Amino acid sequence: MSFLKNKKCSNQINGLVETELDPYHDNRGEIWTLFNHRDWPAQFLEDKISISCKNVLRGLHGDHTTHKLISCLSGEFYLAVADARPSSPTYGNIETFIVSSNQPKLIFVPAGCLNGHLSLTKQCIFWYKWSENYKGPQNQVTCKWNDKKLNINWPCTDPILSERDKNGLNFEEIKL
Repeated sequence: MSFLKNKKCSNQINGLVETELDPYHDNRGEIWTLFNHRDWPAQFLEDKISISCKNVLRGLHGDHTTHKLISCLSGEFYLAVADARPSSPTYGNIETFIVSSNQPKLIFVPAGCLNGHLSLTKQCIFWYKWSENYKGPQNQVTCKWNDKKLNINWPCTDPILSERDKNGLNFEEIKL
């Protein structure tokens, strides 16, 4: 039995995939499968969760080796993905999504793409699988959330940011 429906490959970023999940509902509630290794082009090694309050923005972060599979376990967030692979025909392109636990979906982010998310609800739980073990922020790049070249239309103009995200690089300075 498949848990995936409406798998869509991005027209903006090569390798980026949005997939709606097919939850089972009955009088007790619902159940969904988040991951089956047979459905993805990468092996995953590590799961991470971040819990954020409304208007927290995390990212844009990434590296050249880590694929990510992203979903929302609770609440809702705005996800932005930017292609930072210089050899990619979609280099510099962005794509954005609303990811919500009310309409579960998975976003596959290929290695070499940056991702960032903004919590849209009082609390959101951001879940993601990594194809590599996390090696710390010093082994990733951080791009400014409001980079002028990327021009991401974030639904908040004054987000809550970490020092790392306040001091991100301009997109054109990113080297992967």
